[in-house]
Amino acid sequence: GHEPVLEEALRHRVGRMLTTVEVPVRSADAGAPRPFRFEVVDLCDDSIVAGYVVTGYDVTELHSARDALHELATHDALTGLPNRIALNQRIGDALVRGSAHDRVGLLFVDLDRFKPVNDLFGHDAGDELLVAVAARLTSMVRSTDMVARIGGDEFVVLTTGIASRQSIEELARRVELELSEAFTLRAGVATISASVGVALAETSSTVSSLLAEADQAMYHVKSGRRDGTAPKARRWTERRDLASSLVGAVERGEMVAYLQPVVRTTDLQLQGFESLVRWHHPNGCILPPVDFLDVAFEAGLGTGIDVAMADQACDLLAGLGDLAGQAWVSVNMSASDLADSGLVAMINGTLTRHGLQPDRLIVEVTEQATLERSGIREQTSPHVTLRELAHLGVQIALDDFGTGYSSLTHLRMLKVHTLKIDCSFVGGIVADSTDRSLVAAIVSLARGLGLHTVAEGVELPEQLQDGSVLPARREPIGPPLLRSNHLRPG
Repeated sequence: GHEPVLEEALRHRVGRMLTTVEVPVRSADAGAPRPFRFEVVDLCDDSIVAGYVVTGYDVTELHSARDALHELATHDALTGLPNRIALNQRIGDALVRGSAHDRVGLLFVDLDRFKPVNDLFGHDAGDELLVAVAARLTSMVRSTDMVARIGGDEFVVLTTGIASRQSIEELARRVELELSEAFTLRAGVATISASVGVALAETSSTVSSLLAEADQAMYHVKSGRRDGTAPKARRWTERRDLASSLVGAVERGEMVAYLQPVVRTTDLQLQGFESLVRWHHPNGCILPPVDFLDVAFEAGLGTGIDVAMADQACDLLAGLGDLAGQAWVSVNMSASDLADSGLVAMINGTLTRHGLQPDRLIVEVTEQATLERSGIREQTSPHVTLRELAHLGVQIALDDFGTGYSSLTHLRMLKVHTLKIDCSFVGGIVADSTDRSLVAAIVSLARGLGLHTVAEGVELPEQLQDGSVLPARREPIGPPLLRSNHLRPG
């Protein structure tokens, strides 16, 4: 049955010396057809042959090897799911076909509590769990969708024909609910959860931007669940443009320190100032930290901003002279700042340059920022940095106390001077007896340890009625911002 194919190849050879064609050939026992490759050599001008020489051979194994190599290149060996290469190709194809009413959506799925399964049951159980997750995800989507594994415990679901963001967010909720159901493994029962970020394609979306947006959305979900806070959700293109605008913002003088007074509860006497950064954007807007600081640290610019704000804050305090009395100023330092081996020298130089005693500066850190970073040997330990700052005479404040780990170990190990009670508790002390009790307990703990306390976010006079609950220091009622030109004497 392959003769017509060969004849067709000869008719269309158009003067070529060698023609190659593959055709299915059925064996004599009438089994399944096997691919044969025929090579036809034109020797019609040869005086001896004066015709065509046809050679045929079975290429079944060659096809099998080619298919196996393609499978290895485009699929995950453990789960059999498409890998990142195949996913990127499929997303690209889907974006070309998509429309305003037939949009492309991505779910970025990151497994939570996967490592404890490996630690408890072993890596074989971890592999078994990943296979089970892959099967469960595949069972939830349509045959036209794609589930891919792109990392250790990271999966991506590509879905098309999405009419609205609500529909893809509903799918994300169903995925989280499904993956929270227990998995029965050979080694035991494992219970995990998943953080799922969603992204919906726009006309300007690319493969990389859509994946980056879904990844960022997943991180936003995971961060919010970990500590109750999360960075502001932004599209990938928005983060990229924001990072580009932030480059050089400190040098251009766009980052400005504002000082918020901190007063004593009993007589509203000034105790000090908290330094707050504001970005005077070239478009005329004044942006608070929540609108840019997370992107600044992603872009490696956050420490530069913190250092500049510390310098401005000390300059402002020194500029007040006798008007400030012995008031102090507090500045925020991040985990990246604390890991910088040059931070202590920089702080010391700043204090010397502005003629301030070290005890007039408070460095505010969160409990998360004080955690040791394993496996990063070239960076300084946060604990070492804080001990050196304390030895210098700088005061240390633990920010947002009560919202993170709130470990007494931190109070014992770190040279903490002040606890800052998070505004989420302070805001409820009038109407919520639980918040009231929590604030009172934190204040009592601080008094017992000889620490100062500062209440964040006091907005109502009623919050001041019971001095036994609120700490001795608080941020004032009303707008917090005093700029440098408001603080200069004379």
